[in-house]
Amino acid sequence: MKKGFRYLKSILVTILAATLLLSGCGKGGEEKASAQGEVLNVAYFPTSFKSSLSTIAYVKGFFEEEGVNVNLVNLQSSADSLVALQEGKIDVNPLGITNTIQAIEDGEGGVVIIGGSAQAGGIIITTPENADKFKDLNNWKGATWATGRSYTGDFVVRHYLSEIGIDSNVDVSSVDLGDNLSIIQSVSKGEADVGYITADGARTALDYGLELITDVDDIEHAYPCCRISSTQNAVDTKGDQLVAYLRAVIRAYDFILANPDETIKIFTDLTSQDEDYVRDVLYGDFASAYVPDPARQKVLNFSQYLLEAQALSSTDGIKEAINVDLYKKALDQILTKYPDNENYKTLLEIYNEFDS
Repeated sequence: MKKGFRYLKSILVTILAATLLLSGCGKGGEEKASAQGEVLNVAYFPTSFKSSLSTIAYVKGFFEEEGVNVNLVNLQSSADSLVALQEGKIDVNPLGITNTIQAIEDGEGGVVIIGGSAQAGGIIITTPENADKFKDLNNWKGATWATGRSYTGDFVVRHYLSEIGIDSNVDVSSVDLGDNLSIIQSVSKGEADVGYITADGARTALDYGLELITDVDDIEHAYPCCRISSTQNAVDTKGDQLVAYLRAVIRAYDFILANPDETIKIFTDLTSQDEDYVRDVLYGDFASAYVPDPARQKVLNFSQYLLEAQALSSTDGIKEAINVDLYKKALDQILTKYPDNENYKTLLEIYNEFDS
């Protein structure tokens, strides 16, 4: 896994250099002025729902209001944003978890996790006639499973299969198809008995006549998806700016919950998707939750799942690379300013459950 990651990194460095020359600051390459502080370079993915917190914080002007001078750098994927982070081209990456944890283990770039972007958002699908059978993981032995090995929930499902004595590499024939549509089509044609997709494929699965039988969040509540990562160097030299960034995304969390109509409109415009699709992805029954908490314990659990799946060779050093202090400082400052806000109170409960 490390070898493959380093090979990918070498390919992306060249692409990244060209991308950064074309990328500016702010939305569409414009810098948003701020009252104080050094520039904080942040990877920007305006069409990705997984980085909704960072996008809303920018669109609504929360970065500026919190006094952080953010330079948004347009990148293409979590892979090249991770390379940019390790190379010191950006200070904050709001996407990725598996590759982030692998980079922490690899030790290159001093990568650290400082917050969360999304959690959960995975669905198990099958045909109507198989729905009752495959709702129970105990019945998966001997089944053919269409999945995407890059999907976070894939590792979660594999872990819980192992918990009941089913080896996903031996007792289940898993096929890595890599994207929702291919998985949906495979199950629909009867080539696979069961499939794992992400929440943005829910409507398509239904259109193909399939059933959404299990929310993977019901198998493990609040399992982590994309994390907000930075570097130890940025923590040491731009700690105040990172705290201000986290204050802004905490406010974005509140905005998404309190203003669904405006949030849907923002992402409909940014992604050019239809309103019903955006509503399903952001607020549907199977949607990810866009929570800024680092969820240290959940990340440690997930690291163990990666180890079990041989996607990680060791979990040594992972705990030390999850910095919850910056987030807690930001949350305390927000709670001081908005003491009666119920959404912020909920974040404190989440912190106490998963980070303290």
